[in-house]
Amino acid sequence: MGKSSENRQSRSDTVRTRAWFVDWLPAVIALGLLAVIAEFGLFGSADSGKLFWSLLNLAPGLWIVRAVIRSLRRADEYQRRCQLEALAIGFGVLIMAIYTVGLLQAADVGDLRQLVQISFLASILAWIAALLFKTPRTR
Repeated sequence: MGKSSENRQSRSDTVRTRAWFVDWLPAVIALGLLAVIAEFGLFGSADSGKLFWSLLNLAPGLWIVRAVIRSLRRADEYQRRCQLEALAIGFGVLIMAIYTVGLLQAADVGDLRQLVQISFLASILAWIAALLFKTPRTR
């Protein structure tokens, strides 16, 4: 048989989901392309070129901030609460990870750039995991 009516999304949920992808996808693609450019050293060896390509990562970062704000504005009260709780958990993970990075740097252990990137990635994964854990009954 087909889907039960309990598992079907409403039209507004479908529109919100589509808008979420439209908001996030360009930024994620841009970050991926910039990561490939940086990884393979395609930006050249000039110092000014490196600075430009490094700072260019701020554009998709700001696009992601915009996407988060827009998704929160489109969400209903329950979705906002879940999203903000998940953001708070992710922020807590980031604070503890950066604190740990500071302690490791004081002991001269590890590479600062890699540790900060790992901290950032861990906080985003914690945010996503918390959101998925918090809202399985609404899917």
